[in-house]
Amino acid sequence: MGLELIILIIFWVLLFYLIVGPDLPDLVEQFSFVGLLGISAALVYLFAVRVLDWNPNPLRVDIARILTYDREIYLGDVVPGLYDLDDIRRIDADGENTPADPEEGDQWLAFYRYDVVSRENAAPGGPYGAAIYEPDGCRPPSLLAFELVPASYDYLGQDAVEVLVDNIIKYEDPLSDGRDRPEVIITGRTREVVTDLNIFRKVGIKQDQCLPWRRDASYPAALQLTSPFSYENIGSFRGSYKVVLSKGKGDLSTVNVWDSGGFERSQLTIRKQYRPGENGSYFRSGTQELWDPVEYSLDFGPGEPDQVPQVYYPEKAVLAFYLNLTKDKSLLEEAKTYLSPRAQATYDMRTDPFGLSTAPDSVARARGDLARVLVLEIGYEADTVAEQQHLERTVEVTVVGVNKNGRIDDEQHRCRVTWQIIGISNPAARPYGCEWRLDSYVSSCQPQ
Repeated sequence: MGLELIILIIFWVLLFYLIVGPDLPDLVEQFSFVGLLGISAALVYLFAVRVLDWNPNPLRVDIARILTYDREIYLGDVVPGLYDLDDIRRIDADGENTPADPEEGDQWLAFYRYDVVSRENAAPGGPYGAAIYEPDGCRPPSLLAFELVPASYDYLGQDAVEVLVDNIIKYEDPLSDGRDRPEVIITGRTREVVTDLNIFRKVGIKQDQCLPWRRDASYPAALQLTSPFSYENIGSFRGSYKVVLSKGKGDLSTVNVWDSGGFERSQLTIRKQYRPGENGSYFRSGTQELWDPVEYSLDFGPGEPDQVPQVYYPEKAVLAFYLNLTKDKSLLEEAKTYLSPRAQATYDMRTDPFGLSTAPDSVARARGDLARVLVLEIGYEADTVAEQQHLERTVEVTVVGVNKNGRIDDEQHRCRVTWQIIGISNPAARPYGCEWRLDSYVSSCQPQ
């Protein structure tokens, strides 16, 4: 129901007690009664919205039109496919707020749906598009409209969309007179997961004069009104599993895209990481082709399992081991528990290369400079009977090291590591009383 409902219910009970309970002055009871009426109205409203899924926006629009004698311009009448007030946002797309109004910009972002599918007792379905409207500052003023077009004229989201304006890329755009404008970031959700990310930036500078609008095609083209601005799509990403824009300290512009690896029993995904180039865009100059990912690796889709040795599939244990092979002591201790007792006695978690390159020019340097590991490939032979009986299994991985500066080992230092995985009895392990443990390995990068 939400925290607000709980708080309102507590206050409702308190006020009701003050009215019917102790003998209080009439003034206190009167104020309590008025407060009770207000909280009751709020509870009814929240119950209708949260529980009964009532949409109050059509009524709000009708009331606004009555109060303003229908003299307000409503974008819902202008933009086909705009179905709800929640689809209109006031934003500051260029970072040029006036001091008198520092919290809001002078642009309106309108989301709309197209190729609409009507659904019984539900909002219309269909992919989302968007447009930005802003005044041109001329006399008389006009609204300039800019469609936010992703690469390949694609959609922005399927089930829901959100917008954020933030300066995630430090870039003094020469087409904008060297201004470092913020980015308009639109995320699209599919079944409540962010699967689409599009990033736009306002490009251009305002002209000193406003030219008259001419619809006559015979009017000289050089004098026809053209917008001094455009909104350029500088990055467009879609992941079949999810997309995440990093928001950590000092890392605002990194985009991670997870794609499901087709039919994959272990729910493994392919993660690709992107950063903008020197042109301030995720696209190569003059194209809609993304810059190459700065790194890619295999990863868990839903996340690393809580009890890795107890997983159904041995390949999960191998992937989790390498993802925990970092400088972090707690993660190293966790990774150690993925090894068999024999392996724990044989391999030193702090120094053993675990199949990674030990060449002098490798970033791994026998663990000396290793910060983390990327698993590029994983191979295994699925054998249901052998796995159910927890017989010894073989898992092969291709791995490279990454140092603390983010430098990745080159192709000459990619290592093919073959692990033997054994089943160890543990009555407390769920559901079959056994655990998968990494027992021994051989590596293409280390002589036998």
